[in-house]
Amino acid sequence: MKTIKVKELEVPIEVIAEVAELLTDNDITNTITGVDEDYEILFMEMEYEKEDNQVIHDIEDVIEDFNEDDDEEKKLMYCKKNPD
Repeated sequence: MKTIKVKELEVPIEVIAEVAELLTDNDITNTITGVDEDYEILFMEMEYEKEDNQVIHDIEDVIEDFNEDDDEEKKLMYCKKNPD
């Protein structure tokens, strides 16, 4: 008997194509469950089996890398606007 795991992730719209490719290439069942008020983040629920754990980790890495890059860009813009 296979156990199905469910994970909900917040996916920035800027990386949705990359996330979608990982999901479709690996036949991961997914559902868009919502969107934030600014239409910048999709809330997605993914159903997967244990052997697909790496795919889910890869998706989380894509999101994390984007968020880190976005944070760095925001810091740079803040520094340019507010030089000390």
